[in-house]
Amino acid sequence: MLKSFQLAAIAGKGATVQVLRVPLHQTLQQKLATDWQAQLDRFLSGTQEIEFNAGYTPEEHECFALADFVPPQWLASATNTSVASLAPIHQNDTLISAVRGIMGVARDQGGADLMLFQNFSRSHVIQPGQFLFLQNDTYETTEKPGLALDNKLSAVYYPGSKKLLFRNFRTVNTFLPLSDYYEEATEQQIREVLAHEKLAAENVDALATDTNQWFRKRFALLRDSGVLDKFSAKQIQARSKGYGLEIQIVKEQIVFPEAKAAAKKLLQFLNEELFRGPITDTLFEANSKREAD
Repeated sequence: MLKSFQLAAIAGKGATVQVLRVPLHQTLQQKLATDWQAQLDRFLSGTQEIEFNAGYTPEEHECFALADFVPPQWLASATNTSVASLAPIHQNDTLISAVRGIMGVARDQGGADLMLFQNFSRSHVIQPGQFLFLQNDTYETTEKPGLALDNKLSAVYYPGSKKLLFRNFRTVNTFLPLSDYYEEATEQQIREVLAHEKLAAENVDALATDTNQWFRKRFALLRDSGVLDKFSAKQIQARSKGYGLEIQIVKEQIVFPEAKAAAKKLLQFLNEELFRGPITDTLFEANSKREAD
């Protein structure tokens, strides 16, 4: 069983990230330590570690391995002792809606530090009145928002060796900064993205040739995400409200602007790399340390 198990919530993105302690009764803490050990065993059992390749989807018996993952500061400083002293999540209900991941911090049987991660989204938040539990033959509800945990791990990090294991890039990238490890799209690949039936680029040549590393990586992200295949132009436009950009649609196509600032904002939105702070309502760039322009 995992030793010194502590549970924490990762709220916000980029400069707004806060790691908050999830206080647990001792019996629940022990149960979760056993459950998460079982999840770790399933994650690792018969698993072949392979080099990260953005264009490849791992088989069931495979997982990506980043051997030299550079953790963000909030993760690098997380230990059993530090997590135990963090502010508890229930002190600020507003932050629950900003939770992006759940982290278990523990030691393995050999005493080595381990960090285990589960994905978390708004659907995992239990709102009062939407969850009923039986108490003395009567169903009651919670008075405060609750957290629903998953039954599987999405990533495992070994601080000692700085090795990160994961299977789904987009899932893990919502709470860990992985964009720097993503491949860059070539000029031809950018042209192929801009030629998508849901996009109408103002100037394909300028966007494909006069672009830097940041843009090339985001075009690669957009290419592999499938978001343009899954959602219509109008659906994407409707979901852009509140993110500081105006998406124009012409003949069921999203106008992809030539201006770099507008193109950057659109790429950030399509790749879900914009995040609005739950308290200040400030719009931030995900996995960065500054406010969005």
